[in-house]
Amino acid sequence: MKPHLVRWHKDYAEKGLVIIDVDDGRKDKMEALKESVEKGDVKFPVLLDKDGQNVKTYGVRAMPAAFLVGVDGTVLWEGFPLPKVAELEEAIKKELEKVKK
Repeated sequence: MKPHLVRWHKDYAEKGLVIIDVDDGRKDKMEALKESVEKGDVKFPVLLDKDGQNVKTYGVRAMPAAFLVGVDGTVLWEGFPLPKVAELEEAIKKELEKVKK
């Protein structure tokens, strides 16, 4: 499981961040995903996209891909999170400030 997602859930869920992990089921199997979720102490929803329909709908061409959706439903950030974890976390903090208002 992606450790930055687990940490963000722990740090920001109570402030309004909702994390949903969508796993491409065309590449991964349910048993492997279950094991990863259990080992990673994951407390947020994880979807096995069995036929890859969500992956296709969002135009994901490479993994991992991430989308930050703002409080108004607008996609604020999209891309590959691993090299930009700090940048993405700053965007998360900025958007969560809007939740307080």
